[in-house]
Amino acid sequence: MITKLVNWFEEKTRQNEESGQGSSQEVATAVLLYELMRADGDFSAQEQHAYEHILRSHFSLDDSQLNELLALTKEKASQATDFSQFTRVINATSSVQQKRGIIDGLWKIAYSDDVLDPEEEHMIRRVADLLYIPHSQFIKSKLAASGEL
Repeated sequence: MITKLVNWFEEKTRQNEESGQGSSQEVATAVLLYELMRADGDFSAQEQHAYEHILRSHFSLDDSQLNELLALTKEKASQATDFSQFTRVINATSSVQQKRGIIDGLWKIAYSDDVLDPEEEHMIRRVADLLYIPHSQFIKSKLAASGEL
């Protein structure tokens, strides 16, 4: 099982290197979600649970794949200087619907601890702009995540 997982990530890395991308869609998405958790300086258990649930369901990962993705995400996030390197990958590999799903996931994490910090909202706005998500969809996602829609 470990061998299959290592081979899967090596294949993703090889594909990314051949295509000139620094990250796969999965890693790029995971880094953006991870950075949102860091935005307010408070890693809550609720945010961590929401983060893992979103990754697991969005990419159909089992436990070992999720753990490997989490480790790779932390490494990529520690090396990152901005969001554009990740949003560029997502824009190149994702449909509009998938990008909206990422924004939905960001809002779910932001609201998972029942506190929306200004830093979290600002980051989601920046990412939505970089993913070319219209402001109306940004607001719809926010309202849906907050339970107001």
